[in-house]
This record gives sequence, C-alpha cells and structure tokens, in this order.
Amino acid sequence: MPDYRRRAAREAMSVRLDVNGMMAEAIGQAGVAVDEVETLAARSTEAAHALQAKRAAGELPFYDLPYQKDALAATKALAAEVRAECDTLVVLGIGGSTLGIKTLIGALETTRRIVVADNIDPWTFGALLDSLDLNRTAFNVISKSGDTAETMAQFLIVRDLLLRQLGAVEYTKHMVITTDADAGALRQIVHDEGFRALDVPAGVGGRFSVLSAVGLFPAAVGGIRVDDLLAGAAWMDSRCQDVKLWQHPAHLLAALLHLAATHHQQNIVVLMPYVDRLHGLAAWFAQLWAETLGKAETIDGAPAHVGQTPLAAVGATDQHALLQLLVEGPVDKVVIMLRAEDHGREIPIPAAYADLDSLGYLGGSGLGQLLNREQRATELALVRQQRPVVTISLPQLNPFTLGQLFYLFEAAAVFAAALYRVNPLDQPGVQASKQLTFGQMGRSGFEDERATVEAWVAHKRSEYIL
Repeated sequence: MPDYRRRAAREAMSVRLDVNGMMAEAIGQAGVAVDEVETLAARSTEAAHALQAKRAAGELPFYDLPYQKDALAATKALAAEVRAECDTLVVLGIGGSTLGIKTLIGALETTRRIVVADNIDPWTFGALLDSLDLNRTAFNVISKSGDTAETMAQFLIVRDLLLRQLGAVEYTKHMVITTDADAGALRQIVHDEGFRALDVPAGVGGRFSVLSAVGLFPAAVGGIRVDDLLAGAAWMDSRCQDVKLWQHPAHLLAALLHLAATHHQQNIVVLMPYVDRLHGLAAWFAQLWAETLGKAETIDGAPAHVGQTPLAAVGATDQHALLQLLVEGPVDKVVIMLRAEDHGREIPIPAAYADLDSLGYLGGSGLGQLLNREQRATELALVRQQRPVVTISLPQLNPFTLGQLFYLFEAAAVFAAALYRVNPLDQPGVQASKQLTFGQMGRSGFEDERATVEAWVAHKRSEYIL
C-alpha cells in the first residue's frame, strides 16, 4: 500500500490535466487562443487572491476539509462501530448529500453493502425496504437543514418501521444522523431521541460536502481508505497554490471553460470518463457545475443568466450514442475525457480468426488497452473536427486519485463562479420548487404556495392535454 506521506508516492499517483485539445493552435477558431488566456490573466490573478482571502477568513471552508483531523477521527470511530454492527448501510438523502457517496461506492471497492436511497419513488424505495434484514442494517440520514422533504419523508418511514420491528429501545442503534451541528429539526431529534450523529461542517453545502462526514462516514463503513482520499485532495490543493493560471490545474480548467462559454458559445460541458466506475463522478460533476454556476444574477444583483449545461456520459459506450452529435453537431460543447492508465486488471483478448481482417487484429491485446486506445482515438477525432476536448489522466483509480478529482473540480467550480461574478454557494433557483411542494403537502406558512399550484392546474387548457 503506497505511503502518501512520501512525495515520490504522491507524484507517481498525480492526476494530470491535458488541455491541448482546447487550444486554437490544435482546433482553430473553435479553440481558445493563448492571447485570450493572457487577456484573462490579470483578472484571474485578482480572483485567485480574492479566493485566498476568503479561504483565510473561513468563508470557503470546503477548501480545508482535507485537514480536519478531529472530524475525521470522530467519523472513523463511529464508522468502526457501525461496521461491527451491520452488514448493510442505507444512506437516506438527496442531491449533493448523496451524489458524492454514490461516486465513492461506485468507484472503489467496499467490504460492506452500501445502498444510497436518493429518491422517493415508492416502488423503488418499497422494494429496497422489503429486501433488508433490519437486524443487520443501519441507516444514515443526511440533511443539513433537517427540512429536506424527500429525506425527512424517508426518515419518518424508516423510523416507524424500526420502531415496530425492533422496539423503542433498539431502534435508535440503527440510525446515524448527519446534520447541522446546532440547528434544524434533525439536530433537535438527535437531542430528544439519542441518535448517534455527525456534523455537516458550517458553511459547507451539499455539493461540496463529499470530503466531510457526509461522504466519509458511508465510505469508511464500506471499508474505503478515507485517509488516502483526503491525502489525494490535499495533494491537489498543494498543486493549486500558484495564482498563475498555467501553474494551477483547477483555475486553468475553469478559465478555459469560461472562455469557451463566453467567447466561443460553447455552453455545454460533457464529462466522459473511460472508466465505468467513474460514471457516478460524471453525475456528481453535473450537479456541482450546474448549481454552482447556473445563476440569474451576479453578486452585485445585475442580470446574468450564466452557466454551462453539464452532461454525464461514459466511454466507450457513448461513442455509440452521443459521439455523432459531438463530432458533427453544433460546435457548442466541450468534452472532458477521463482515462485510467492502469485499470487495475486486464482481460486478454484471445488470438483467433486471424484470417478475418475485421476480427483478427484484436487478438493479443486486452480490454483495458482497447478502451484507452478508443479514448485516444475519440480525442483525436474530435480535434480533427475542431471540437474542444480536455483529457484528464489518472495513473490508477484509487482513493488517492479520486480525492484529487473531487478537489480539482470543486476548486474549478468556485473559480469559474468568480470569473462569472456569481455566488458559488447558493442555489436560489431550487427554493421555489421546495416551497411549492411544502404548500401542496400542507406545511404551515406555505398556504399561498398551495393556492398558486391549484390556480396553475385550474388554468390549464384542456385542448392542450392530449
């Protein structure tokens, strides 16, 4: 097992950012010219210094999650308790609270069954509950606010189920709550009923929470090396200290994507890992990029309506689905490819049918080699058609490299927000839907929202419903 305290081990497992396919010298007018980057450099330096000041003032606490030793120790200790008590951990949450967890358990090997119940479809959730041995199952309820309707509905259902089947004494042992340290309904319930609990750090929103107890507790229950995960994030942080764009992987990625959108009308970003186990990361990235950048106003209140639309894909599967559009459709997309140099195993392709040109050439190679060569071929196919593409390479997929990816994309998202001059931490566009749901469900104080929904339904014209 590598010792990441040694610089040589960190260097050997460094994630590398290759932006050749974004540059005008490779793809012509659709690419970003070096002069454009240099023009942005002064503004970028100013933004970098401003973010450093905010970090020092504690206004962007996600930056420092890799260094929270006390919180990590508490998380690991509770995870060890739960590992000894259960065979299955079911995570109840939604959105940013669970996308990072799904990435972790999808990308890395686990020694316990970790299930993420991140939606309230009664068929799916009911089938999950029916499949569980409650005596050997623990539930991790995650909601910072404690008023997330979907998660709290799940909580109420599971709590009732545990009470009826295990009794009033035993049921609390099967629930771990991750919520705000001081406020909210869930924190009150923790105090009243004695559930074991972990804190969501102050100032850390869901989409930036994967390196906190939100993501680390389920990962640790699953046997994932969370110390290596944080070491990887810290290593990427150490590589992102220079304010110069060309020396800062996260800021360079953000700047190029910002220029692609604002100068070249490339308003769609496709994250396309050539590693099945990173498909969850693409979904996590989509939420991070969408909620961080998709804003109607700047920090000064001026109209903005900015943000790139993120899409999740997977190679080589989506070479047979999206690639036709990516190569020959509108030049409005940037493709970010992820590749693993070592897939962790190789399956040789047998040499057979040497007399068939369309088949015999495959023999003697391996599936991992084929997959990586398909990535490189697709990268070049995009470049030849003057379509912008970024390639991010991992020596291997392991906790250390995954930690680097999380940190890279989070730092890039916050820097891109600074370039757009929008607040990276809020998501006001999400609130209206929540409030209208509260009104329909009869929550006190939201009667006007209920009336608004009813008026909309009544206003619909029947001839438009077929």
